[in-house]
Order: sequence, then structure tokens, then C-alpha cells
Amino acid sequence: MGWCAVKAMNASPLHWRSFLVPKDGHTPEECEDAVAGDVDLGRFAVADGASESFAAGEWARLLVDAFVFTGPVKNWLTRPREDWSKAVTGQAVSWYAEEKFTLGGHATFLGLTTRMTDDAIEWGAVAVGDACLFHLVAGACLSSFPLGRPADFNTSPALVGSKGGTPAWKTARGFLRPGEALLLTTDALAQCLLTTAEDRAFAGPGLLCLDEDDDFALWVAAQRMGGKLKNDDVALGMLEFVPDADEAPQ
Repeated sequence: MGWCAVKAMNASPLHWRSFLVPKDGHTPEECEDAVAGDVDLGRFAVADGASESFAAGEWARLLVDAFVFTGPVKNWLTRPREDWSKAVTGQAVSWYAEEKFTLGGHATFLGLTTRMTDDAIEWGAVAVGDACLFHLVAGACLSSFPLGRPADFNTSPALVGSKGGTPAWKTARGFLRPGEALLLTTDALAQCLLTTAEDRAFAGPGLLCLDEDDDFALWVAAQRMGGKLKNDDVALGMLEFVPDADEAPQ
């Protein structure tokens, strides 16, 4: 079908599901978006490799894996940058590719950390570019970060580079309470969700109903056919606070 998905759950009140869908006509291996999460570590991330950069998909995958493994500690980008250089050295086989390799891989990024408090999940988010976090409460979009309107998207978002530099990090914090959810999305889906919210037909709750890979792939196909979702790679992570039934109010 040309799509791939990853799902993970455990006994934690946090339930995590994640999906990847490539552009129409592309294989999962060609997908340059990435998503990763670990409920036990309480860390989750999405990234969107910039297609014009070198080995962008590899860089996006290394970014999300590194963040989930280490969190936003000082110099956490050092290891994925070293790993990217080792992984792609020798792949540039033309002067044009060599020039792109010199500039490095680039990606937008959103990382989320969580920790349990007495009655809620405290979360912190860091972002570069137009990957977005949505906070859903009672089927409505309470907030989005770092962008808040469909018009905020452009063709030159801020990026995290594999060859060094200090990213233009943006940060946000909040609390996730029982019955609420967070969506981590790359740009195409983020813009689609903000558009539906602006049109008072927010599509977020419909995503929370999807558990199977096929269901999400069909949802993406339907949105593309309807002109609501541009034909781009899509990464989605869904984090829900589902309390144990024994602890729910009677």
C-alpha cells in the first residue's frame, strides 16, 4: 500500500500510537518524515526531513531516536550528528550531491517530554520549524504549538542541521489531564488540522478513533483526494491520558 506505521502501548495511563505515510507514489523507504516514542521514558518526537538537503530522511530518523533516548539534555544533538556523518559518508557520488553533503541534512523537529504528577501529566515541548503539537480537550483544539494558523506555514521553515549550528528552539509547557490527548504532527497534517479548526470542523477527534494502519492510510488518502491535505509525507504521534478503569470516578 506504500505506507508504514508503528504502535506501542503499555499499562501506563499514557497510550501512544504513531503512523507514517509517504507521498503518493513513494515507498515507505522513501519517506523523509520520522516519528518515535517511548511511554516508559516519557519522551516522543516527530521530524520532517527537508527534501532539498542530503539524506534528509536519515537525519530525521536519527533526530527522533536520539531525543527519545536522551531527552533535551545539553549537547544532545552531538551524537545524531556524528551518526549521520558516519551513515552517509561516501554516498555523494556526483559534484551536485557532494555539494549538498557539505551543507548537511536538515529537518524540522518537535520533541515532547512528560512526567506524572499527582493528578495530571506535565509536559514540555521543544520545536524548530513547522512540526506541531496539538492539545485536544473534549474534542476541541485547546492549543497548538509552535504555529497557530494555516497562514503561518511557508516554504522556508526553521530547520535543525546535521552539520552543526544552534537551532532556533521554541518551547512550551502544559498539563495533560484524564481524557485529553496530544497530537504530534509534521507540517502537512498540522496545516490540515489548523485549517479544519479554523473552519469549525476540527479533524483531530476523528484521528483519535484510528488504531489500525489501514485506517490511517485511508484517512490520509481521503483527505488528499478532498484537497484538504497536500501530497506530502505525513507523520503522526497520538498520546492520550487514559486512566485505569479502577481509578475512574464512579
